[in-house]
Amino acid sequence: MKIKVCGIRTKANLTFLKQETVDFVGFIFYSKSGRNFVEGNLANDDLIHCDKQKVGVFVNESISTIEKTAKAYDLDYIQLHGDESTEYCRQLKMNGYKLFKAFSVSNELPSDLRDYEPYVDYFLFDTKGSSYGGNGTQFDWSVLDDYGLGKPFILSGGIGLEDVESLKKIEHPKLFAVDVNSRFEISPGDKDEARLKEFFNEIKVNK
Repeated sequence: MKIKVCGIRTKANLTFLKQETVDFVGFIFYSKSGRNFVEGNLANDDLIHCDKQKVGVFVNESISTIEKTAKAYDLDYIQLHGDESTEYCRQLKMNGYKLFKAFSVSNELPSDLRDYEPYVDYFLFDTKGSSYGGNGTQFDWSVLDDYGLGKPFILSGGIGLEDVESLKKIEHPKLFAVDVNSRFEISPGDKDEARLKEFFNEIKVNK
């Protein structure tokens, strides 16, 4: 199971993650987020010299802004975490970008996933809340049993250290990665590295 850590915006946290077994590092480019990248102390060169898969997170942003940001920070993936349409995804895909498309989940999976499937690389299932991500709560993971499409998915939403054993019990063949964020923070945008390291070590054992 691969691991994505999202909401990184400090040199200290990025330096730590570069030395760990994390697979994806997420950087949020959304002004209304408490983890907004531009409010941290990272620069272009910090990301360009990061050998992890870099994911830029955007919410209802213009395609031109996404493309400029992706080029400036050498992003490997674009994560769309808003209300982006299938046509919007199609345009980015045709322009050569690899996409995560986030969907908010409460007690059932979205009904329009199949419409997006041709245009994204991975679905990301997050908990439906008052804001676009980072709400720190979980949806009912049993709804994942209803997922029958061919596209791999990433599980997100309120995942903490105490969820390791439950995560290991998920046997869905399309579960590609887990995405952690707010439950590993000292404050928004400042990750608790000791807790993250423990999570990495435990999730990789016998999985």
